[in-house]
Amino acid sequence: MSNWKRVLACLILLSTAVILAACGTAPTPAATEQPAGNDNTGAPATENNPATAEPSNDNQASGQTGEEITLVVMTNRVGEQAQLLEDIARKFEAANPGIKVDFSAPGKDYENLMKIKMAANDMPDVFSTHGWAKIRYGDFLADLRDEAWASKINKAIKPVVTDDTGKAYVLPMDQDKGGPVYNADILAKYNVEVPKTWDDLMAACETIKTGSNGDVTCIHMGGADSWPVGQYYDFFSTPLAISPATNDAQALLDGSYDFTKYTTLSQNLLDLQTKGYLNKDVLTAKYSDSAQAFAEGKVAFGFYGAFLCEEALKTNPNLNCGLMPIPAIDPNDEPTLVGGEMTTWGVWKDSPHLEAAKKFVAFYAQPENIAAVANSNKLPAGLDGVEIDAGYLTDDYKQYEDLRVFPYFDRVYLPNGMWDVLCKNGQDVLAGGITPAQASDNIAKEFKRLRESSSN
Repeated sequence: MSNWKRVLACLILLSTAVILAACGTAPTPAATEQPAGNDNTGAPATENNPATAEPSNDNQASGQTGEEITLVVMTNRVGEQAQLLEDIARKFEAANPGIKVDFSAPGKDYENLMKIKMAANDMPDVFSTHGWAKIRYGDFLADLRDEAWASKINKAIKPVVTDDTGKAYVLPMDQDKGGPVYNADILAKYNVEVPKTWDDLMAACETIKTGSNGDVTCIHMGGADSWPVGQYYDFFSTPLAISPATNDAQALLDGSYDFTKYTTLSQNLLDLQTKGYLNKDVLTAKYSDSAQAFAEGKVAFGFYGAFLCEEALKTNPNLNCGLMPIPAIDPNDEPTLVGGEMTTWGVWKDSPHLEAAKKFVAFYAQPENIAAVANSNKLPAGLDGVEIDAGYLTDDYKQYEDLRVFPYFDRVYLPNGMWDVLCKNGQDVLAGGITPAQASDNIAKEFKRLRESSSN
C-alpha cells in the first residue's frame, strides 16, 4: 500500500473514532453550568439584572417584588374632604410607581361595611377609624409608635389615639376640637360675655331675651331631627359627670353610675324651654332651620359645633361666628372642649402589604398634607409643627389651646345604642310626656340593658 493510501486510511479511522466518542458522551445541562466569573461570562448582580439583583430598601418598603401591589384604602369622610384625601393618594401613587391605591369613600354605609369586614377579619390595608380607634378597632390596628411622625402627635389628641403602653393606633391628621357656637355680634350688642358656667349661660339668655324683646332666640335646637337633642346631652354630660375634680367616670365605666344625677341635664333642658330661651318650635324645627336662623342673626347660641357656622356662612358670609367651650355645671369647675378623632389613617395589622401601608400613611404625615387636611376641616392639626389657617376659627383655637379637651362622652362611657335613647327621652321631656326624673329612670334601664347585651 502506498504511503498516501496509509495516511488516508488513518485519517478515516481517526475521524470515525472522534464521531463515536462524541455520540457516546452526555452533554452537561445548561442549568448546571457555572460561569467562570470573568468579564465575559456570568452577568453581574446589578440593578440592570433584576433576576440576580438584591431588592432595594425602597422595594421592600413599598412591597415591590417585581409586581405591582394594590393598597385597599377606605375613609368615612365624604364630599370635599374625601376628594382631598383621594387627591393626596394619587400624589402618593405618582411618587411610588410600584404601588396602586384602591381608594373608596362609601359615605353613610361606611360603618356597616366596617362591621362586616371586622366580623370576617378582612379589613382594608388602610382605613379611617371615625372616633373609635382604640375602643372598636384597636385589636385590628398595627402599632405605629415607631413611625417618624408618631413623636409629633399633639398633646391634646394624644390620649385619644395612643394608650398607656405607648401604642399609636392611627395618624391623626387633624383633631376634632369643639363646643357650642355663638353669634359674636349679638353678644356684643347686648354686652354679654361668653358664658363660662351654666349659670352664666342662663343669665346671658335672660339678658338677650329681655334686651331684644324676644326678637332674638337665645338657643336654637332642631328637635325634630332628634340628634340635636342628643348633641345637647353629649356636650353637657362631660361637665356633669367627667370634668369636675370629684367625678363619676369610673362609675360609668363599671356600670354603677347613679342615673338620678342625670336628672340635672333633663331639668336644665326643660328650664331652657320654660324660660323662653329655646326656639318655640323646638320639636318641629330641623337642623337646617337652626342654620338658617343663625345666618339671619336671630339666634345667639347653638349647641352644635363649628359646622353650624359653616352652614350658616353659606347664606350669610358676613356672619361673625365664634367657637366657645362647654360651660361648666359645677361653679367650681372650668369650661371644657370636646374632642377626638376626625380625619385618621390606621393600618390593618394583618395587611399583606404592611410596609407599603405604613409608607402610605407616612406620606399623609408630611406637613403640607397635614395642613391641607386640617385647613379643609377648619380644625387644629393632629401633629405638632404644622401651621394651619382655620379662618375665623384660628383665633378661637389659639385662645383655647390650653383648655382641657375631653373625648365625646358617648364614645367612651355609653354602650352602643344609647344615643337614640338620649334623643328620644330629651324629646319626650320637651313635649311634656315625661318628667326629667322619669327620663333618668328610662335612661338608666336602657344603659343597663345595652351594657348587658353588648357583653353577651
